[in-house]
Amino acid sequence: MVDPEGKLTAAQHEILESVWAAQGVGATVTQIWETIRTQRPVTRTTVLNLVDRLERRGWLKRKKGEGPIRYLATIDRATAARTLAEGFVDEFFGGSASQFVMSLLGGKRLNAKEVQRLRKLLDSARTEEDEGEDGG
Repeated sequence: MVDPEGKLTAAQHEILESVWAAQGVGATVTQIWETIRTQRPVTRTTVLNLVDRLERRGWLKRKKGEGPIRYLATIDRATAARTLAEGFVDEFFGGSASQFVMSLLGGKRLNAKEVQRLRKLLDSARTEEDEGEDGG
């Protein structure tokens, strides 16, 4: 399994979002640039440099073929989100997911719907853990 290096800046995340949106066919630097520049001013050279850094760090890979170079993400969005979130929790909350959630609750960052979803996720995790103990 690919293990990309480091964290992502907001601009790098924006590039990956554009590549993930290409749904497996890959995206050219020009396509990425055109997507991003509809949201904010950015030069093609800046996008090219960021794509190059993401490729060197293992977040992107080149897709060989005819025509312009296309880039694919080396991991899917869900895996990237999980990896980055785990790193964040480790770095800022000493690995404690509950401390992270408590900080969100204390900051009123979660609405009632999100709290309900968290409850379901926690119940599901508890059920899976209980089933794992029974099977061991």
